[in-house]
Amino acid sequence: MNQVLAKYFSVDRRYNRSINLERDIDQSEALQGYILTERSHHALQRILIDPISSHRTNAYTITSIYGTGKSAFAHFLTSLVAPETHPTRQQALDTCRGVLSTADYQCLTVTLPKQGFLRAIATAGREALGYTVVRALLRGANSFWQKGKKQPEIVRNLVDLEIELAAGEKVDHQRILKIVVEVIKTAQNPVLLLIDELGKNLEFSALYSGTEDLYLLQQLAELKTPQPFYLVGLLHQSFADYGDRLATVQRNEWSKIQGRFEDIAFVDRPRQMTKIIGQAIVLLQTEASEAIEPSQNPKYGSLIQLQAADWYHKLSTDFDDLSPKLIAAVYPLHPITALVLPVLCTRYGQSDRSLFTFLTSTEPYSFQNYLTTTEITPDLLPTLKLDQLYDYFIAAVGTGFAARPQLRKWLEIHDLINNMTSLTAIETALLKTIGILNLVDGNGELKASPKLVKLAMSNQAEDVQQQE
Repeated sequence: MNQVLAKYFSVDRRYNRSINLERDIDQSEALQGYILTERSHHALQRILIDPISSHRTNAYTITSIYGTGKSAFAHFLTSLVAPETHPTRQQALDTCRGVLSTADYQCLTVTLPKQGFLRAIATAGREALGYTVVRALLRGANSFWQKGKKQPEIVRNLVDLEIELAAGEKVDHQRILKIVVEVIKTAQNPVLLLIDELGKNLEFSALYSGTEDLYLLQQLAELKTPQPFYLVGLLHQSFADYGDRLATVQRNEWSKIQGRFEDIAFVDRPRQMTKIIGQAIVLLQTEASEAIEPSQNPKYGSLIQLQAADWYHKLSTDFDDLSPKLIAAVYPLHPITALVLPVLCTRYGQSDRSLFTFLTSTEPYSFQNYLTTTEITPDLLPTLKLDQLYDYFIAAVGTGFAARPQLRKWLEIHDLINNMTSLTAIETALLKTIGILNLVDGNGELKASPKLVKLAMSNQAEDVQQQE
């Protein structure tokens, strides 16, 4: 009796869970399996490794659309600057080892004091920036000077100020700046002030306070302090875009204030996202639910490797950054599906969030649905192809075609296929394959050439050879 793919394949559990910085700051399990990708490596380099002087304010915005893993990187960053004895710090350092150069790794470890940074972390709501900053500082202070031990007077001052702000009392920004400096001076260690969803503060400012909160942000970015002070804000778009209802003069002023920050675009190349897919999919042992390397599974590991080598032989002339190892890692996705999926998610979805929703959800035509409904045999490994990916995106987007301009081409293709009622199943799959290739890349390496369409429709590279 044949078994379904779900008996042998799964998605690493960490990809089923979104990160909440305030909830997860000290949770080592939230850091398990974190991958230092090109974009997170670059962000780490700019924030902690590259700065010329450690005694200056370092102000950064990390900007990208929803679902690109900004919060996961922020959790990794806060883990890295935790106290030396905290398990998350060692986990984060282990993640860096082997990715950073020896010189950069040594530079990083020198930057990290034994007591760690004072980690002032907050997820902003639609609220005044000063309130978010004070909440973050109070949380960080209570962790840095643990409750139950004698805490410095600055902690009591933060409690009093937080109560005033929570009650809606107006507090002068100079008082907030002064308390930031006092926290840094008292800590005698670097301070990281990290605000997730900083755009919520900017939306509040655009609605109620104009440029007042923005000037506080500017003053924080320009703050000169006795100890290193790192200010990091996570954004989905530029400052000016959050103030799109403001007059042009005001929006220009907002743009100038953002100029006080180094903006780090948090975007991965599609091929890097394909590698992440390969790291997310795991092959299970037949007797237990432990993830192992494909080559360790005696029943299917060798067959996966053999088919991956065949696919590599067929695809390597067109995709020079592929490898048999990567093709094996993304199975049960068809290798062309694994190349197309990141482009689709970036162009028509919410990048990483859409990608991992496809991998982890049980929605119709999703990866999980495919695993639970597709049988595997000892001599044939089925693959999830482009026509099923097409069906998933159609089902996920639903009726949103007309309302979203970037989806109009989808609508045209979908209407064309729906109007051709006499098509066979294989003809329908063929049209969906051609349609999805045209959506992602009309003229580049993923264009719908006869060769690529034939490869995308085939279950294994051997099939293509027989057709030829």
